[in-house]
Amino acid sequence: MDRHMRGDTVHGTAVMRIKTASWERNLTVKFWVSGTDRALLKVIAPAKEAGNAFLRIGTDMWWYTPNIEKPIRINVAMMMQPWMGSDFTYDDMMKATDFMRDYTHRIVRTYEDNGSRIWFIESVPKKGTVVLWEKLLFQIGGDFVPRRQEFYDERGKMVKVLEFSDIREINGRLFPCSWTMKETLKNRSSTHLKYTDIVFDKPIPTGVFSLSNLNR
Repeated sequence: MDRHMRGDTVHGTAVMRIKTASWERNLTVKFWVSGTDRALLKVIAPAKEAGNAFLRIGTDMWWYTPNIEKPIRINVAMMMQPWMGSDFTYDDMMKATDFMRDYTHRIVRTYEDNGSRIWFIESVPKKGTVVLWEKLLFQIGGDFVPRRQEFYDERGKMVKVLEFSDIREINGRLFPCSWTMKETLKNRSSTHLKYTDIVFDKPIPTGVFSLSNLNR
């Protein structure tokens, strides 16, 4: 599933709709991801937020904001924080967690849904690994496409849930173009991420993932 969703590289455009009890707003972002160690994300709309950009190289992350005009290093403590006021964290958006490296996995159960097998997989952190979540629970189809992901804290409570839908064939692979993240403890907000353009496995120049490019 992890390899299927990442590909060797992936880039494209997505629209994020953030909804709370008191306000709503939309963001349009462009993104580039290479393997598990490099990611670049740029906000292109609305005008008020355009120009904000985020870069990850390995475990190092930076944020460029036009107000300051220089990269700001993002520390580990910020990774759990909401990205641009959404229900997605910096870790979610920058693809920082390596599920295969940081977690161990076991199949909890399986079931059939309209002729397709769905796997329930529980993921817990490896001993000594510093991660954001005490447990993750995935629902993954036999087509390697996730249907649902649940996030649990150290008390065993489900903090948020990510649901995947609108599965389409893109570049020869199935991909869920609609992602909805919901906060579950207080149920006051939700964030919908819609992929409007996405390309897999097309080479991305190394220079894209650089501080000089982030400044530009």
